[in-house]
Amino acid sequence: MTAAMVGVAALLARLGEQWLDPQSLSLFFVVPIVVAAMLYGLGPSLGASVLSVAAINFLFVEPRFTLAVTRPQDLAALLLFVAVGLLVSLVAERARMADVARLEASRERFKADLLAGVSHDLRTPLATVVLTLQSLQKFANDHGADARAELLDLAESEARRLSDMVETLVSASRMEAGQTPVLIEPVSVSDIVTAALADLGGDVAVNVASDLPLVAADPALATRALANVLSNAAKYADGSLVSVSARQDNHNVLVEVSDRGPGLGAQPERLFEKFVRGVDADGRAPGLGLGLALARTFMESQGGELSAVNRKGGGAVFTLTFGSWAKAVRHGD
Repeated sequence: MTAAMVGVAALLARLGEQWLDPQSLSLFFVVPIVVAAMLYGLGPSLGASVLSVAAINFLFVEPRFTLAVTRPQDLAALLLFVAVGLLVSLVAERARMADVARLEASRERFKADLLAGVSHDLRTPLATVVLTLQSLQKFANDHGADARAELLDLAESEARRLSDMVETLVSASRMEAGQTPVLIEPVSVSDIVTAALADLGGDVAVNVASDLPLVAADPALATRALANVLSNAAKYADGSLVSVSARQDNHNVLVEVSDRGPGLGAQPERLFEKFVRGVDADGRAPGLGLGLALARTFMESQGGELSAVNRKGGGAVFTLTFGSWAKAVRHGD
């Protein structure tokens, strides 16, 4: 690849020879040196420097089409280019390594935050499940049918909570590693809403127009995004009814999730950051603080948007914006 980039630079230099002075032609060869350093490291960049010097000598230094150098000034110019190439390689390599160090530091911070976030949230439901099952096992004869059913419901609820957390962690890891595939296809908004509500407990008021156009979305990611938003709304609704509605707005379809809970505070955008959590009525910050961050990432990966505002009269409104399939097809043409 490095040789190919130098070859392209040589071709462009030959084409530009009739308009540019000889000193300017060497600038074409700086590009592959920098690109090689940024993409592949110091070794390939130095290789690009050597190949560039050879190409300049062969194509533009008299006598042409040989590697001989007869004039001292030409030798000095080639040596100067070697020095410049070396410096450029070192600077570009340092910039690349700095980016790598920043990426690694970001990943380490992500891991540390993730560990801190899950240490309590996973332990609590797990302990509840274990203690509930132990109670059923050790004191089965002391529990009536209603008590046993209540304990089993509690264990199932906490197990589902654990499952949701694990799924969130897996999704976060995949998104962090860029391993989540996105498959855009025409999808019915009604299908997205129905699928998102399938595993959500509690009542949700649904008002989805029947004549909405198909949207361009990944069905799985769209469902996960809406499910995360609905789950968040239900968690903070403070007993109020959560509602989901959908309507067309020009070439987009807007899905809105609203409640009459405590609202989003003065900085709604902050809730979309990783590990930022609201506070429940009992003062405990529930969840991992990843649901809304993942929901926005899921939407943006499909070319959509997720925004939130405080609702007039109290509460919050989350808006998921999908582009229509017809609009996507026109842009594709």
